[in-house]
Amino acid sequence: MKLFFLTLITLFFIQAYCHAKSKVVNIYSARQEVLMRELIDNFEVKENIKVNIIFSKANQLIKKIEMEGEYTDADILLTVDVARLLSAKKKGLFKTINSSILKNQIPSIYRDKDNQWYGMSLRARIFIYHKDRVADKELKGYLGLMDSNWKSRLLVRSSNNVYNQSLVSAMIYNYGRETTKDFLSRFTKNFARNPSGGDRDQIRAVVAGEGDIALVNSYYFIKMKKNDTEKKLNKIRVHFPFDEKMKTHINISGAGIIKYSKNTDNAIKFLEFLISDEAQKVYAEKNFEYPIKEGLKISSFLKKYSIQKKDSLDLNLIADNNKEALMMMGKAGWR
Repeated sequence: MKLFFLTLITLFFIQAYCHAKSKVVNIYSARQEVLMRELIDNFEVKENIKVNIIFSKANQLIKKIEMEGEYTDADILLTVDVARLLSAKKKGLFKTINSSILKNQIPSIYRDKDNQWYGMSLRARIFIYHKDRVADKELKGYLGLMDSNWKSRLLVRSSNNVYNQSLVSAMIYNYGRETTKDFLSRFTKNFARNPSGGDRDQIRAVVAGEGDIALVNSYYFIKMKKNDTEKKLNKIRVHFPFDEKMKTHINISGAGIIKYSKNTDNAIKFLEFLISDEAQKVYAEKNFEYPIKEGLKISSFLKKYSIQKKDSLDLNLIADNNKEALMMMGKAGWR
């Protein structure tokens, strides 16, 4: 009888240990902690699941997961730009997740066709410009940046940047290869300086008069504008480029569940939480990204920067042209 009770007690502690161990999800995140902390705290309270998170550059995290293989602790890769999600999928790092919540609430063009990655928020590749140095009639679609009137006026970051690579990949689909090659050869002749720095640096350079117009991601400018207590951006305006063939380029932040995940159910819960109305509101009001869910009410401040016409390109197609886009950019002299 004593042996029976000892066995029961042992089983109880084993079950309790396994249960406690299962109440966790491990995230490898290319998104900064300041952008994720409120979402993580809210999730932990709501689901009683502990979130462990490692922050690093996306490429470093992808390489880390590859090296760790089946011994990785990672359950989720959370990153920005669809190209990085497509890269992780190509390396075989994700597993298929068939969540009706994710599939029903995320438009198909912003999630993987094989249900291996899902977009969580949207951002746009836009123009910001100085209102005293740029006339409204000069503002067109992306192809307009190759016009000679922009010579020595254009600011942009390096071609190594994945945001620019995804944009050019989308342009190949929308405009065709020859038009995109012509665009790049003329576009690079309009640089005000050699590409350097990040998107915030391009915005600051426009303010400083180093150039008149810059190509940047929407949330960088919107966040800077929100925090502009010194009114340094008072003369900076936003233009959402579009023409008859290509509307404003849309990209995502997103996530996939690692194929070696030991906490898959918890990982699914976390992704489903990220597209809840509660989490989407945090994305919009704290991170200044656009909700991926349609019809969600956004703040009056963000509404001022609503995208007029979104490009409808399926982001699954970006991978097809990404390598070619980078080669074309290099040949055109975009370093």
